[in-house]
Amino acid sequence: MSRRKVSCYNTHIMIKPQITQLNRYEVLRYLGLHSNSPVLSGNGADDMRLQEQIARCERTVLETARIRCVYQILPLRRIAFDSTPDTENRQDIAILFHGKDIARLLDGCSEVVLMALTLGAELERVLMRQEVTDMSDALVLDICASVGVEAAADDFEKQLSAELLADGKYLTNRFSPGYGDLPLSHQRPVLELLNASRAAGITLTPSQLMVPRKSVTAILGICDHMKEKTLGGCSLCPLKTKCSYRSHNLRCYE
Repeated sequence: MSRRKVSCYNTHIMIKPQITQLNRYEVLRYLGLHSNSPVLSGNGADDMRLQEQIARCERTVLETARIRCVYQILPLRRIAFDSTPDTENRQDIAILFHGKDIARLLDGCSEVVLMALTLGAELERVLMRQEVTDMSDALVLDICASVGVEAAADDFEKQLSAELLADGKYLTNRFSPGYGDLPLSHQRPVLELLNASRAAGITLTPSQLMVPRKSVTAILGICDHMKEKTLGGCSLCPLKTKCSYRSHNLRCYE
C-alpha cells in the first residue's frame, strides 16, 4: 500500500489483516481462568481435554474466518464532539461523537481513522450450528472467535501504524463504541459512513448488535507525535460492576 493511499480521505479496503494463531492465554482469560489456575499446567486429564478442545476450536476459527475490513481516514475538522459549538450549523461534519473519553483520545490529532472489521458470515454459521449441537464446544468456539477478531484488529492496527510511521505519523489507542462514555449507539453512524454493509458485509440490529457477531468497529487518532498509549483500565470497562477478576482483586490485563 502506497503512502498516497494512506493519506487520502476515501473508504479503504487495501489493508488485509490476517491471523495465523490465537493467544491461548487470552482464550483462557475469557474462560475466567486466572494466571494461577491449575488448568494452565495441563497436567490433569480434564486440563488436557480442555487444552485439546481449545486447539480444536482454534483450528476451526483459523480455517473458517474470512476477514473483511474497511476503513476511512478523515481530517479532524470533519469530526465534531458534543462540546463543539455550533455543530448543527456546520455542513462539513462527517460524524458527531458524544463523551469526554473520545475527545481526550483525539486531542492533538490531525486525522481520525474509522474502521470496521469482521471474521465473516461463514464463521457465524459455524457458531450457530455449534450452539444447537454442542454447547461446550460452542462456548469455547465463541471465545476463540472473540480472541480472533481482536487479533485481526490488532494486525490492522499494526499494518496501518507501520505505513503511517514511514511518514512520521503515529496512531493512538484503538477505541470502540461502548468503551468509557462513548455510547454503543455510535456503531451505527460509523458503519453507515464506511458503507460497511456493502464493503464488509456488516449490518446492525435494532439492539446495536453487529452481524456477523464477530465484528468490531473502532476509532483511532493520527498525530505527528507519539501519544502515550495506556490501557483503559477498569474505569472504562462496561463489565466492571460484574467482573470476576475484580472480585478476586485481579485485573484482566495483568
